[in-house]
Amino acid sequence: MPMTVTLEISDVELEYFREVMHRARSVARQRSAHEIAAAASAAVSKLASGTHSPFVLARIGKVKALVHMLEDAEWQLPEPDRKRVLEGLAYVADANDMVPDDVPVLGLVDDAIMLELVLRELRHELDGYEEFDAFRREELEERSHRTVSREDWLESKRSALFERMRERRARDLESSGPGFPLITHW
Repeated sequence: MPMTVTLEISDVELEYFREVMHRARSVARQRSAHEIAAAASAAVSKLASGTHSPFVLARIGKVKALVHMLEDAEWQLPEPDRKRVLEGLAYVADANDMVPDDVPVLGLVDDAIMLELVLRELRHELDGYEEFDAFRREELEERSHRTVSREDWLESKRSALFERMRERRARDLESSGPGFPLITHW
């Protein structure tokens, strides 16, 4: 029978996670965007093959979407947002996580917490990309009814989603105060 455990992470503990993220970003600065994305992709594949945790598996799927959005030529993520996503993937791409993954049961707890923190901070980018991807898939079905070019049609949707991402992020910062975000950009 599954058991639910609720963790409350204090400001002191969050500061520790921010320091871990800062170290991962320092290492990531020595790597190209492609190297970070490839390392993050390899790390989530390894995590996925070694866990049966629905919590971790759901977050792994979202991290894969972050990697896809960086590699998607049609998404054309603006540079400041691209840097935020790369910064979020820096921890995932860093093989030196806090608790080694091969420690039974507890090895993925730090990964699950960090993934949750990263995904919360990048939720607007993820929502925008997932909506764009669904919009694009629908485009295939509607192609015969449209008179504008596919590129113009996608650009219109992309622009609207990028603006919405920025507005939501600004609203979140305004409502929660400046605090100490886990992800800024380099």
